[in-house]
Amino acid sequence: MKKFKYILVAAMAVATLFSCKKDDDKPAPVPVPKPTPEALKTVAEAKTDDKEKTYTVRLQNATGAFVMGYNDLTLSVLDASGKEVAVEAATFTPWMDMFKGDGKGGFIKEVDFTHTCPHTALVKEGNVWKSQALFQMVTGPSGVWFGTITFKVAGKDYELKRLDFEVKPQTNKALGTVNRFRLFSEAKPKGQTHLYALIAPAQPKAGENEIALGIWKMESMKNFPKVTDWTVEVSVKAKDGAEVLSTATLRYERDFYRGKVFYPKAGEYTLSYTLKDAQGKTIQPQDNDKKDVSIATTIQF
Repeated sequence: MKKFKYILVAAMAVATLFSCKKDDDKPAPVPVPKPTPEALKTVAEAKTDDKEKTYTVRLQNATGAFVMGYNDLTLSVLDASGKEVAVEAATFTPWMDMFKGDGKGGFIKEVDFTHTCPHTALVKEGNVWKSQALFQMVTGPSGVWFGTITFKVAGKDYELKRLDFEVKPQTNKALGTVNRFRLFSEAKPKGQTHLYALIAPAQPKAGENEIALGIWKMESMKNFPKVTDWTVEVSVKAKDGAEVLSTATLRYERDFYRGKVFYPKAGEYTLSYTLKDAQGKTIQPQDNDKKDVSIATTIQF
């Protein structure tokens, strides 16, 4: 009987040994690294001139540059040691100083007037504040861009009256450029300027793509509200072609006019737009001379 017990115990020990060895032979799971947020690059920064406490106000985005078109931006405030501080409230307004002409086709460094551009209110995310802006012109001889910023830290209000930054030409040919048209009416005999720009996709592909188109009305030099109650019929042609390759109806949702178009292959395309009001009546865009014009965006990818 004792001999049987010894044999049983030995068998169990061997089984345990092999069982442990089998588990030990399994490769340890490889930890999956958590995705890190894209590092932001500084577009521009400046210090406040408050006598009691100086802060650095910084504008950033993924590329470190603003371009003509739609831009994401992040605003943060840093103390003297370079540490981000908790901002309780903040505003950002982009402005462009337009210079007077010199009568010879050029400009002199004297401000003629100042206008803003379409932009969203800042929204807080952690210690930073985020916004989007549509810059309709590049920095150049005719004018320069800057921002006015207000913010609150520890219950005290601060203001940065001027943070200069540059707006460069759009380099992404898949988005085209910012364009404009005018609408004339009895209420607006001098015409109402509208801006429009293709917002997405930034990286289209051959096949079906969801596009987003933004349209803004210039009510004044300080106010560019979005147009939200139209529909947009879009037709896609090869840049120099006559055949319509794809059509779609864009409807306003999630901040832009959205719909799906088809590109048969990579190349150059013209997206032509037909505007319709809330009643389905066609809206005819015009130029400054009240001549009918067609509106479109040319892209390449």
